[in-house]
Amino acid sequence: MPTSEYAPTDTLQPATPVGYQPPQPFRYSLVVLLGLVVVLLPVAAVVFGWLLWYAQGPALDAVFSVDETATSVTFTFASGLVAVACVGAIGIVTVLHELVHGLVYRWYGYRVSYGVAPQLGAFYAATFHQFQARNHNLIVGIAPVVALNAVLLPVLFVPSPLVAFAAFVALLFNTAGAAGDLYLVAMLLRTPAGSLMYDSDIRHSYIFYPEM
Repeated sequence: MPTSEYAPTDTLQPATPVGYQPPQPFRYSLVVLLGLVVVLLPVAAVVFGWLLWYAQGPALDAVFSVDETATSVTFTFASGLVAVACVGAIGIVTVLHELVHGLVYRWYGYRVSYGVAPQLGAFYAATFHQFQARNHNLIVGIAPVVALNAVLLPVLFVPSPLVAFAAFVALLFNTAGAAGDLYLVAMLLRTPAGSLMYDSDIRHSYIFYPEM
C-alpha cells in the first residue's frame, strides 16, 4: 500500500500515488445523513422494542409506564436511576463504537487518533495522513454496528428490566450512530477495487481511484 510522508507544513491534499488518478474530495451529505437517522431510528425502535417487550413483558412496569389520553402519550420513568442508566448506556456505547473502529484500524496496521469534533457534533476514530485501503474501510465501517449490536441483543433477555432497558437504549444509539458509517460504506461500494482514502483532518478527505 502507498505510504504518505506527512509534515505539518504540507498542504492538506497529499501527492497522488503512482498508478492512481488525481484525488477526488469526499464529503458527507448532511441531508442524506439526517435521512438515514430518520429511517434507522424508528426501525431500530420497533425491532429492538418488540424484542425488549418479548423478553421482559410486564416486568418493564418497574422501569417505566405509559399513560395514553385522547390528546397525548406520556412516558414516565419509575425512578431517577433509569435516567442515569440510559445516560450511562449512551456514553458507554458511544465510546465503544469508536473504540471498535480504532481496534479494526489497528488490526490493519494504521495509526489511530481519537477525538471529538464539536462543530460536527461527533466523536471519531481516524487514521490521519495515511492512505487507507478501500476494503479495510469497508470492514472498519460496519464493525461497530455488527459487533456491538451482536453483544447487546442478548442483554435484552437478562432477568433485570433496568439492564435490559439500558441495552435497548444503547442499541438505538449504536444503530442510529452508524448512519455516517453506512453512508461511507455505501459510497465505497461504488468505487473500484484498489481505491484509496486519505484523511487530512476531520473536515478534509480524499478518494484516489486506480488508473484504468
